[in-house]
Amino acid sequence: MDAPSFGWIKCNTDGAYDEISGTNGAGYVMRDFSSKPSFCASLVFEVKSTEETEAKAIWAVLKKALEQQLTHIIVESDSKTLIDQFSAGLFDRDSRTNVIFKDIQLFSSKLVACIFNFQPRVCNSVAHELAQWEKTNNASMYWSVPPV
Repeated sequence: MDAPSFGWIKCNTDGAYDEISGTNGAGYVMRDFSSKPSFCASLVFEVKSTEETEAKAIWAVLKKALEQQLTHIIVESDSKTLIDQFSAGLFDRDSRTNVIFKDIQLFSSKLVACIFNFQPRVCNSVAHELAQWEKTNNASMYWSVPPV
């Protein structure tokens, strides 16, 4: 994973969903220009699809970015379909994901700059592992890395 430019925060996200059991997990990692993680999370949501889980991971990281008063965000996900939708501002899916998409649009509009990038899973391995852990353990966890 390449480090973002100075002043930017890169947020790698991933979601995992089991179609049979309905178990899910989402994870994200926020990193600054030095590639040092500043915040990580492993979350579980009430969702009904893989797409919804991936979207909720992005929703969660943008919500955290606003809470932390961050201004310049790069969101990276291995869900090319979602990244293409967010980049184009097209949010015409089913009613469950449409609500999430509208929140993502609102959250991203409150930032000075927000870029959505597709990254293959190999570039999002930490977020992927967090999502898989969450899917198995069903217990949300947050980690904050103190500044040095």
